Amino acid sequence: MGNISRVSSNFDALRMHHFQFFGMVVVISFLSFLLYPSRRRMDSPSVLYGMLHLGSFGANFGAQLWVTLVAGLTMFYSLPRHMFGKVQSRLFPMFFLWSLVCSAITLSTFLVQHPWETLETAQLVQVASLSICFVTAALNSLVVSPLIVSAMLKTFKMEVDAGVGDVVGYADMKELKKNPQYFESYRMFRRCHGVSAMLVVTSLIANNVYLYFLTSLCLPL
Repeated sequence: MGNISRVSSNFDALRMHHFQFFGMVVVISFLSFLLYPSRRRMDSPSVLYGMLHLGSFGANFGAQLWVTLVAGLTMFYSLPRHMFGKVQSRLFPMFFLWSLVCSAITLSTFLVQHPWETLETAQLVQVASLSICFVTAALNSLVVSPLIVSAMLKTFKMEVDAGVGDVVGYADMKELKKNPQYFESYRMFRRCHGVSAMLVVTSLIANNVYLYFLTSLCLPL
């Protein structure tokens, strides 16, 4: 069992490096897009750009609502703690990378149809909102997510070893928290999870601001 556990941990670490690599590729690709404005000029609006823009925004916003309000709460109150932690350790990196890719596409396609020199006040607010979504997703994907997964795996492994891994939902860990290793791992997990949640909420607020502008364009004058 010890060898299997080590192999699983190494596999999880390797997977996190892959997610970080792809996340960095997205960030570098987007920054290179910003550095070459001639590549994003367009003579007339394109239906393809419009589809990419609305599709990526909807995919990102929908995923945020689903993971935050539905999937996470449902799994927490339905699965044993160790299983919940295992699922979340795989869901978090994928979710953050998905948000990063979608937010990069949304912001890029917006800038294609609205060059910097033509931006008005309302459009500057929209760029700021979409930029916040991109930055928060990048921080979650490249920085916070690896810390969460590492602390989560250590925390839930110690809970399984202590015999409380099969508890569903909240569990009283007063005795286990007397273990300095568990307390430190659990505190790191809570801190990182709190930072990540704050970034997601910030992104949700920014997406709601942008949704307001999208809706105002669809309303009759």
